[in-house]
Amino acid sequence: MKKLINRNYFWAEVFVEHLTAGGVKHVCISPGSRNTSLTLAFAANKKFKKFVNVDERTNGFFALGLANKLNKPVVLVTTSGTATAELYPAIIEAYQRRIPLIVCTADRPEELQNCGANQTINQKNIYKNHIRKYFEIGLPSVKKIDLLKLKSITRSAVQISSVLDRGPVHLNFPLRKPFEPGNFTDEIDINLYKYVFNTVTNRNLTTNIKQGKLPEEIINISKKSSEGLILCGQDNFDNNFFRSCIKMSKILNYPIAADGVSGLRFKKFTNKLILSNTSLALKTNAKKLFSEAKVIIQFGGSFTSNEFFEFMKESKAIKFLVNEYGDYRDPTRTVKKVIKMNPGKFCENIIELNKAFRNSKTKGGWVKKIFWMEDFIENKKLEFLSKQNLKFEGKIISEVLNLLPSNSNLMISNSMPVRDLEFFTSRASKNINIFSNRGASGIDGIISTAAGIAVNSNRPTVLITGDLAFYHDMNGLLLLKNHKIPLIIILIDNNGGGIFNMLPISKYEKFFTNFFRTPLEIDLLKFAGAYGGNTYKINTPEEFKKYLSLSIKRKSFSVLQIKTNSNKSAESRKRFWNSISTQISGLTNVS
Repeated sequence: MKKLINRNYFWAEVFVEHLTAGGVKHVCISPGSRNTSLTLAFAANKKFKKFVNVDERTNGFFALGLANKLNKPVVLVTTSGTATAELYPAIIEAYQRRIPLIVCTADRPEELQNCGANQTINQKNIYKNHIRKYFEIGLPSVKKIDLLKLKSITRSAVQISSVLDRGPVHLNFPLRKPFEPGNFTDEIDINLYKYVFNTVTNRNLTTNIKQGKLPEEIINISKKSSEGLILCGQDNFDNNFFRSCIKMSKILNYPIAADGVSGLRFKKFTNKLILSNTSLALKTNAKKLFSEAKVIIQFGGSFTSNEFFEFMKESKAIKFLVNEYGDYRDPTRTVKKVIKMNPGKFCENIIELNKAFRNSKTKGGWVKKIFWMEDFIENKKLEFLSKQNLKFEGKIISEVLNLLPSNSNLMISNSMPVRDLEFFTSRASKNINIFSNRGASGIDGIISTAAGIAVNSNRPTVLITGDLAFYHDMNGLLLLKNHKIPLIIILIDNNGGGIFNMLPISKYEKFFTNFFRTPLEIDLLKFAGAYGGNTYKINTPEEFKKYLSLSIKRKSFSVLQIKTNSNKSAESRKRFWNSISTQISGLTNVS
């Protein structure tokens, strides 16, 4: 018995079914013609949660945020031509952060390549500098051998993106017309049709990545050295790692310098071994105290502040970098060894090896001085913030953390917000989940990424962003409207790129405003209102508390705009840093 099929649609159905076998359940689709068969196959499959987003660029970042929150692969589907290029910024971020995406691009067949055919570009391995694996799928086929090959490719795509080389993978699908299921192109044997779908089994296609071993050097050093630091930068950490890392720090008596975006500062179980003021300390004479460290163990990526970069570059400590894939995340190029191991497993191994030595190390004055310095700076910081109003951006981030309910999600935009998170936040007494795009650190796609984080969460999600990043991604507001996402956007509007006020270029007044700070001079709240958002202009702490609380209860998105002055904020930061530096210079406890 024969069955009439459309070859493209049948091919797409097989692909989609085998994705579900690997536990993939979310797809983000941008409409187009060439990807019709793929779109319809996903649309008809009840196992997938579907998100349709018109703009490919925002769709890419939306999928990025969703995959980051889920910690599982999300599928991206787009048509051919420049639509594929629109995904590239999000793919770069996913590559840098090892966030799993399965990118499916529809393409013209070979006979339409390199001959001036409309909406046709060279898509073969178009993301080659920022992709974990590329698959050229080939034209759809009804041969059993080709269908089995498609199954194998699909399985590999899931395994690679999830575990083996975690990150984005790219599958390019050349397709000939017709695309619609009702436009039949082939007759196939009914037994082959049943075989293809009956062999789809719902099982986890992921596998465990092979772990490295602890080098003898780190084993010996961890048992002997009492002057050690643990650095925690941004990564896809979970609470199990955080708990293991804290336990390891207690065993070794090594303080943990936690970058703001690592999220470690904002966990209820965080203990007193967490340092939240290291970047501030490294701006002062206290830097020489930290330079006495004999060993440094780093988890995650590079740090937000340039002070950490300079410290790592100058430090004579023996440095170990630990991550699951052996990635070289050391812009200073001073790390002695990269240890390819799951960070949690590394901590557990070190804990086990050092239990017997827990009390053998001298609990010397060095660690006490580090925490004396931490407490000193913390008190001065809190004193400074208590005298600031909402016109100072660092105060805004501090207030948001105070007001948010426990277990909320907080997305921090690049540029000034992420730096204020680093310098002006403290250890929290409640759980806050921190997100940021620090892989490539762009200000594009920030709203869309936050939308992807919020859409799959039952907890409040807040985005803190500047006006330029907001402007870059206003298309992302449509995602919030269409998917009814109650994201709360704290819009810090200083009318331009406030971060440039902190850079040496700010002294070149003739060119500074027009070529660097680039003020927008537009009412951004009107755009938010046009997309159906709730908009508020905030002037006082009382208004901020009132409208943030109201926004948390709403079922649609809100934008709370706080206007600040970048010049005055830059002056306030510099005065604070100079004051801390002067006070520490006069202390005898520094070294």
